[in-house]
Amino acid sequence: MPEIYDPRTRSDAGYCTFRIEDTDETYNTLDWMLVLTNCEIDDAEARRYTVDVPGRDGALDLTEALGGVYFANRQITLEFACINYTTARFINISSQLRNALDGRLCRLVISSEPAYFWRGRCQVASTRGSAEHTAITVTMDAEPHKYSIYGSYEPWLWSPFSFVDGVTTQPEDVVLNNQTKSVTLPIDPARGKPVLWLNTGTSGGVRAKLSTQSAWQVLRVGKNTFPEIRMSDREERTLQLRGTGSVGVDYRIGSL
Repeated sequence: MPEIYDPRTRSDAGYCTFRIEDTDETYNTLDWMLVLTNCEIDDAEARRYTVDVPGRDGALDLTEALGGVYFANRQITLEFACINYTTARFINISSQLRNALDGRLCRLVISSEPAYFWRGRCQVASTRGSAEHTAITVTMDAEPHKYSIYGSYEPWLWSPFSFVDGVTTQPEDVVLNNQTKSVTLPIDPARGKPVLWLNTGTSGGVRAKLSTQSAWQVLRVGKNTFPEIRMSDREERTLQLRGTGSVGVDYRIGSL
């Protein structure tokens, strides 16, 4: 009797994991006996803003007028081969996949780049089943940047740490005792907003702002984000914290 190929036992089998945003609901395509055979990610396309002005040559380029170059969403196309599928199983798994992913906001991790995830809405775009070839295609309308799996407030692990561009982190709370302290925010191509966790203290007991700003933002106990406090894609920024309490600063670095 010939040996049945099981991709779950093969370290070289390509796969994806999908985690539904803001939940613990996670799916690994190998659990469906789906092997990733092709992955295409569209190039990042900058959003250009130009204005034609009478009396001058060319157009007035306002692309960076709002503080940087911004990018449109990217299309990700994933093709999977179905292993050991009968027609009935193919129909059943296709339905399971649609129920799990269609229209949902997901975090996608591709086995060839385990240190990063993509965020976007998924769609089971097509299925093909025949005696010769059985395959499923999944697409994602993804944000232009991919993000590091672990944030700065989470301990880094050897796996899935990237030895090419990974950054080790040593999560520590910033402890304030009626004082002001500074935290350096690194360059982030995605211009993300750090999450400020007020772990000890009282709501209103700690305030935060960038060093270049004059207005302080008041932290409440738990998770805090502010549109005014963002990282830069050009330079490091300094976050100032003032008051009494214990604050965790969490951010993820994006990359095109």
